[in-house]
This record gives sequence, structure tokens and C-alpha cells, in this order.
Amino acid sequence: MDVFVDAASRGRTSASIYEQLREAIVTGRLAQGDRLPTSRGLAAELGVARTTITTVYGRLVAEGYVTGRGSAGSYVSYTGAAEPTTPAASTHLRPVDGVATDIAAWSQGPFGTRAPRFDLRTGRPDPALFPHPTWRRALTDAASAPPDGYGHPAGLPAVRRTIAQWIGRSRGVVCDADQVLITAGAQQAIHLASRLLVRPGETVAIEDPGYPPVAALLESLGARVVPVPVDREGIVVEHVPFEARIVYVTPSHQSPTGVVMTMQRRRALLDLAAAQGMAVIEDDYDTEYRHGDRPLEPLHRLDARGSVLYVGTFSKTLSPSLRLGFVVLPAALVEAASALRSLIDWQTPAVSQRALRLFIEAGHLDRHLRRTRRIYSERHAMVCARLDELVDEGVLTAVVPSQAGLHVAALLPPGRTEQQVRDDAAASGVALGHFGACHRSTPGPEGIVVGFGATATEELAEALDRLAVAIAGSPPR
Repeated sequence: MDVFVDAASRGRTSASIYEQLREAIVTGRLAQGDRLPTSRGLAAELGVARTTITTVYGRLVAEGYVTGRGSAGSYVSYTGAAEPTTPAASTHLRPVDGVATDIAAWSQGPFGTRAPRFDLRTGRPDPALFPHPTWRRALTDAASAPPDGYGHPAGLPAVRRTIAQWIGRSRGVVCDADQVLITAGAQQAIHLASRLLVRPGETVAIEDPGYPPVAALLESLGARVVPVPVDREGIVVEHVPFEARIVYVTPSHQSPTGVVMTMQRRRALLDLAAAQGMAVIEDDYDTEYRHGDRPLEPLHRLDARGSVLYVGTFSKTLSPSLRLGFVVLPAALVEAASALRSLIDWQTPAVSQRALRLFIEAGHLDRHLRRTRRIYSERHAMVCARLDELVDEGVLTAVVPSQAGLHVAALLPPGRTEQQVRDDAAASGVALGHFGACHRSTPGPEGIVVGFGATATEELAEALDRLAVAIAGSPPR
């Protein structure tokens, strides 16, 4: 689970870590028998002295929450009843009376069905890393019983509980299982949220640059989409129109720049949403893959007014072909969201849901993430190092700092366009993600976005060499 340290409250570091761990234990996010991180490992992750962590663990042991087992580690021993973690008692959010039905299609790019030799497009995990044997066993076990027929449109209750517990441990999102609605990926979650809260003609604010499929989706629903600039601290909150019903953001790893929204901007956005009655859709699409800095608290965790709808997906961690995602809703929206879901496709396939629950509860997802984090972090370092070399050589202008996710953005020098680079790269068998298409209000700077999820580590160096030639404008070799 994530533990957060506020740099502005260094005098309370030990107390803050203790309170977060105790809260996770008594609310059931850390269950009896769960192993705590090693004191050395947690101290290194948080950037604090090891004695700070040993003091916290000692207090938890003394108060009966944790048992130390010597070299085997520290384990949760608390057996009391879980304290309730109810959402905000009230919220200003209400579903709209009517919804639009048009849905825009989104093209995946010029390569169509032909696989490129080197795939550097964004949002694509490596299929070779998919844990096929363990997923197959989970799927077989899930299919061992006859189908139940129609289930609850929000998802199977046991699966919703498992996801609520998992995001509590892995992402610091505190919610009740009843707030979780299982979807066919993040895009469906955003679709449901938008149809609930926005009437045709009403205003929705999105990041600029941002994620084109969401902009297209919102426009297909009849919304007035207003692009809001993004800088190195995230979305510029003072440019969000006051009349916006929804603000869509990717704060943990901005798409496509990779910027992480600062804590100041996060609080400012939540203050604006509360003051103006806005909803905030927090799309946390690939936060599991962090390659450096400690994570900041999700908007959902900081939200005290029920303004945030938290969207997650297993498309990046497992596979987009599974079509498994979720949204954590304010309690007042759950019933309407479930009814709307029943009108679309009723539910995510029950067998897939059960397989996901078994996969998570057996610890396979955590093990898979530990393995893939190491691999993707190595690829991230390779991409950043190669792009930094190109900056030093004058072939690129700058690399946008990024410490998470599966892509990195870079800016091109004057006289070289993204389309030229994309064309030259394609001629060498290299497919790139879209950067310019993510800008809406005015043409953005010429740049490229380099994905590293789908190309094997042993092939990445050659892919980057070919890309370097394409960026420089030399003929393909």
C-alpha cells in the first residue's frame, strides 16, 4: 500500500506514518496476516530514516496491531471489527435527467491491422509479459461453476470488494465496495460518468494537450468541450471555466506529456470543484508503473466533498483485450450509474470478473506488477537515456520529465515536424504514438511521444536507433 509523507509537515513524519498504517489496519485495507514492508525498504521508499519506521512499527506492535516475527518480518495481527469507511455524507453531484446516445469511433492509427516491426505507440503493454499460465488457471477456476444469469450491473459483489481492497492497498483510494462499478475498461467508465452528469450543450473541461478519445467521446455526447492548458505542474486551474460540469484530468501521469500534477494544483482543483459544484474525473490509467519519485496522493483521497470519480483500468497492467476497468463513484451516483449500465451492456462478463478476483486474491497481480515494474523501469531508463543523448546532440530540443507510465514525450527542434518524423519512422518499421493530435485549442509545439510498453527490452535499442535516424531526418538504413 502507499504511505504518503507531506514535506511541509516534517515534524509529524513519524506520527503521520503511524496514523496511515493504523488506519489501513483498522479499516481492513491491511488484513490480519498481511506482511508489512521491511523497515529498510519503506524508509528508502519514503526518504526517511530507518529509525523512523522502526519506531512506528514498535508502536504498532506495542498496541497490538502488528506482530514481529524476527527475520520473517512484521505482520498484521489486529483482529477487531473493521471500522466503517463511509463516503462523504452528502454530495452536490446528481445525475442529469436525459442522456445522449452518440458514440464516436477512435482510430488506432495508420498501421491498421498490420503489426509494425517496432511498436513505440503509447498505451500498449507488452503481450509477452502477460501472466498467461496463472490467468488461465484463474479463468478455468472461474468457469468451473455454471453461469448465474444476469448479475448486478455494477459487478459481482465479491469482485467489487476485492477491487476496493486492492486499490486501497495499492493506490491509497479509500472507498466502500458499493461505490465500485466494474466496467469494460476506463473508456466505458468515463462514458458512464459523462452521461450521468452532462446534458448536451453543457461545458466539460479537458486537459490541453490531452487524451483525444475522451474529447471525442464527450463531443459525441453533445458536450461543449473546453481545452484547458497544461504546464509543468499539471492543468492550469485558473483557466477552468466556472460553468464546467466536469473536469477530466490525468494527474498521476498526464497524457501525453507525462507531467505529474503538483499538490498545490490538486488542492486548487478540488477547491474549485467544491465551490462551483463540478465533478472531477480522475483517470489513473497507468499509475502502477512508477520509475522514480514517490507518488502524490490521488485526488480521490484528498477529496472531502464527494466531487471526484476515480477511474482505473487493468488494460496497462494486464491486457487491453480483457476489457476490465472500474470507477469509484460518490454514493449518490451508484444507483443511477448501475441503471444506465444495464441499458448499455448490462455487466462485464461474470467469468472475467471472477477470474480477476481469484487472480488478485491469490497474490498473482502483485507478483506480476513487481516483475513488470522492473522490466518497464529498465525500458524507461533506456528511452530517457537515448532521448537525453539526442538532446545533447541537438537532434531534440527537450525531454519532458516523466517518472511514471509507459511513454515519454520529447520536443523537436525548429524545422522538423512530427509528421515528418512519423513518416520516416514508419518507413523504418517504427510506429510512434500521437503528440500533435493531443493539442486542441492551438497547434502545440512539434514533438513526439515514445511508448516503450510493447517493444521487448532486447529490441528496444535498435528501435531507438532507428527512431534517432528518423528524428534527425536521415534516410532510413
